[in-house]
Amino acid sequence: MQIQNTNAPRCRRCGQCCRKGGPALHVQDLPLLQDGSIPLADVVTLRAGEWVYDQPAQQVMPLSSEMLKIKGRDGTWTCLYLSPESNTCAIYATRPAECEALFCEDVAPLRAMYEEERLTRADLLPEGHPLLELMAEHDRRCDPRRMEELAKAAREGDGQAGEELKEMVVYDIEMRRLVPQKSGMSAELNDFFFGRPLHVLLGGMSVKVYHSGDTVRFNFQA
Repeated sequence: MQIQNTNAPRCRRCGQCCRKGGPALHVQDLPLLQDGSIPLADVVTLRAGEWVYDQPAQQVMPLSSEMLKIKGRDGTWTCLYLSPESNTCAIYATRPAECEALFCEDVAPLRAMYEEERLTRADLLPEGHPLLELMAEHDRRCDPRRMEELAKAAREGDGQAGEELKEMVVYDIEMRRLVPQKSGMSAELNDFFFGRPLHVLLGGMSVKVYHSGDTVRFNFQA
């Protein structure tokens, strides 16, 4: 008779992993999105070039390719589906694949699947979707890597870089205002279609964005 090792490490369901960020979504999770278990309004697109927290590496790194992720709550990366008071998950029975693989005392299973078969926006939108062209244009004009280059140059006093950065941020703001207005879609879907707003990404670089009439101004904080 095999004796079970009751001292083997096991998940204590303390919620710490969930507080460090919700899961990225993979091909295995496609049915959860298709049947509405995970609404698109609860998903944020992280685009190539954005700096994000890498769970297996446990450090902030730039993304090499697009990633879909469960949104955070209350202005943090704490997973939207975690109840902070009770450390319970609202979708535990149908949780995404990364959640099943993640165990803080042994991240090997998560590391093995982390960059494999990640879902992208294109996987969820049919060919010919009316927003595909707008998304591509937004990606071209609001590239996070270019944004970072411009912000660094503007911080050093490059006025032309500052003006280009303003144009980029204003375009991002207007896209997020006009698309819901003209299409009738919920503004909560902006984070899925267009990723995180540029003012949020700039905030991670200690650049505060203020609206000023039809434009914006920046405060480059120390």
